[in-house]
Amino acid sequence: MNSFKNIETFRNVINQYDITNDNLIKNSVIQRTFEEAMVFSNALLKLDFIHVEKEEISIKNYNITFNAYNSLCIISDFYINDNNTIEITHNLFKDKNLLNNQAILVKSIKYIVFYKNKKIIENRFFSVKNNIYSAYKGIVKSIECDQMSHMNVQFYFEKHSHAIKNLFNEINSIINNEITYTIKNERCIFSKEVNLDCALEIVFSLKSIVDNELILLTKIFSIDNKNVSAFFEVTIIFDSKVSLKDVIKNIFLSNKNTYLNDFNFENLRNLTDERPSKKIAKNAVTTLKNAVNTWDIGSDKMGTSKFKINCVSDAATHLFTLCGADYNWRTKFNIGSAALDYSVRYYSPARLGMAVSLRSNFTKIGNKSLKFIHHMIDEASGKIILDIEVVAVLFDLVKRKSIIVPEEFKEKANDLIIKN
Repeated sequence: MNSFKNIETFRNVINQYDITNDNLIKNSVIQRTFEEAMVFSNALLKLDFIHVEKEEISIKNYNITFNAYNSLCIISDFYINDNNTIEITHNLFKDKNLLNNQAILVKSIKYIVFYKNKKIIENRFFSVKNNIYSAYKGIVKSIECDQMSHMNVQFYFEKHSHAIKNLFNEINSIINNEITYTIKNERCIFSKEVNLDCALEIVFSLKSIVDNELILLTKIFSIDNKNVSAFFEVTIIFDSKVSLKDVIKNIFLSNKNTYLNDFNFENLRNLTDERPSKKIAKNAVTTLKNAVNTWDIGSDKMGTSKFKINCVSDAATHLFTLCGADYNWRTKFNIGSAALDYSVRYYSPARLGMAVSLRSNFTKIGNKSLKFIHHMIDEASGKIILDIEVVAVLFDLVKRKSIIVPEEFKEKANDLIIKN
């Protein structure tokens, strides 16, 4: 019997709606988390499952209390038998800490998995000690896939924000204090699309830490495809009266386990053109109006990056519609769109109940690529909440390739080129 032990198959944060009024984790959330770990495990093992039997082993600390955005993780053991079966034990923990291993076991479950063809199962889990931090492990859910049949950009940003929260949960557990933080700016370059049930790992590399400013480089790694789906660079400002430099460096230099196969983190390529100023252009068009609701806020009680990027994603549809790429045209020719590069500067929070709008312009029209900018505005004060420059393409949904921008689209888009 071969075995792989202490394999992490889930790491994420718990949401407010995942806990009861008594601050207990819901049973449905526990079951869903184990199911996600099984999908993740299948991506690791690459087996054709025939049948799965489940057996509950134990329930520990069933009455343990949770707060929104506590970290959850699952550590799994795999026992590979000779009769085309694998025993998988998943152990669900609250607040497992990589440095001092503090954790509370919530529940354990054992699965007996029957699969078709006998094959050599490789161990794809690496134990490394270098400048990285594995901050998230999870899967792409059906609700996260858009009409292009791939994970929508808002969920890249949501998973990335959850990974950052996991990192700060670890920092807070070490210093025994609650450090607050804000994201100053965030850049995402998309590389390869990911689809339903793909297993993902988010890995940080520490670029710099100076005073209370932390800069991270990120890879969102597709375990199924063994490639990087997206790269991030993020600047975070945190509130601490004492230096956290040594604490953070020790976290990144400690032993950790990862599925990532390339530990070379390079700076993101420079933007090719000078970025427009913060000022809104005279010919900017309104592409979206929305409001911040209770389900749009995060641990800081402000609108999440998911909310903001969802607004941006919807605004792009309205902007393209103004240029003739409306629903009827896109449906007739099986055309969608895909983001290549998102560069966000955050200026002020989007607060609960706030009415917001997006004003948009194109900044460059290429043969295949389109560059445009959105400003998110607080409708009451006129204050700019963020601006974001986007590079995108029109996308053939059948061939899964970008297309040349139609001349009719270019003519209308040129009228919306930014004019100050």
